[in-house]
Amino acid sequence: MLPGEQRADRQARRALYRAHHPDRGGDPAELLRRLGELDAATAAVPGPPDVVFVRRRPVDRLRAWAQRRHRPPRVV
Repeated sequence: MLPGEQRADRQARRALYRAHHPDRGGDPAELLRRLGELDAATAAVPGPPDVVFVRRRPVDRLRAWAQRRHRPPRVV
C-alpha cells in the first residue's frame, strides 16, 4: 500500500469504529461484519511488502562508548 492508501484505509477504519462501536451504541455484529468487508477489500489490493530499515550502531562503537562513560575521573 502507498502512504495515501494507508491513510485512507486508517480513516475508513476509524470512521467505522466511530459509527458502529458497541461502546458508542452500535451493534457488535454489524461492526464485525463491516470490518470483515473492509479487510477483504484491502486484502484484494496488492501492494509492495512493508519494508522497515533499522539503523544500529556497530557493536565496537557501542562498546567503546560504554567504556568511556564508566571510567573513573583522572583527577587524583
